[in-house]
Amino acid sequence: MTAPTVWDGAGSLFALAARLTKLDPAGAPLVGTQSGYITDALVKAEIGLTYNETEQVTQLNGTGVACVNYQAPASVQRGAIGGLQFCQPDPIVKQFLLGGDLILSSGVTPAVIGYRAPLTNVPQNPNGVSLELWTRAMIGSSSAQSLPFTHWVLPKVSVIPSGPWWAAADAAMVPELEGYSEQNAGWGAGPEDDWEFPSDRVWQFARVATLPDVSRRWIEVAA
Repeated sequence: MTAPTVWDGAGSLFALAARLTKLDPAGAPLVGTQSGYITDALVKAEIGLTYNETEQVTQLNGTGVACVNYQAPASVQRGAIGGLQFCQPDPIVKQFLLGGDLILSSGVTPAVIGYRAPLTNVPQNPNGVSLELWTRAMIGSSSAQSLPFTHWVLPKVSVIPSGPWWAAADAAMVPELEGYSEQNAGWGAGPEDDWEFPSDRVWQFARVATLPDVSRRWIEVAA
């Protein structure tokens, strides 16, 4: 097989959008008219890996010299998420990621106007949610001419607030969350069927040619 061409040197810059999707018990995007949500209010996200700790086995001989010294290689335990920030306290983002309930206005066409925190001592979002992010691929000081965006897929995440949300004159109320991501073989091609690659790792990313419509909106997941 012919070797693929090497990476073109593009870096990743800007946090362009986030898409959240509720999952069913099998890990697939949950079918429904309000099962997904996309927003351009993403500020940043820190994505990493957590490794299993391994014990070192050392045996000394009678002269005090190690005759056996072994430590198993570290293996990935799960993905790590930190510093996940959105520039507004969007109730829908909170409800997707933390559970709880939306507060709606009255009328024929209600609007989302608030949020209620999760009930105490009740597990929230037991099936988890998926989190997708888009960043811009940059070569030098310019956007990459080929495949100018990077699409990140975390097929199952669990997060909690990483600190308080300030009500103050000198700081915006910016929600920040942290948690972890897990492997999820059921996520497939995603809520809008636009991921073309395997998606069963704790996270994955790929360069893509286009950015989806990132205006704040519900995503309908079809059967």
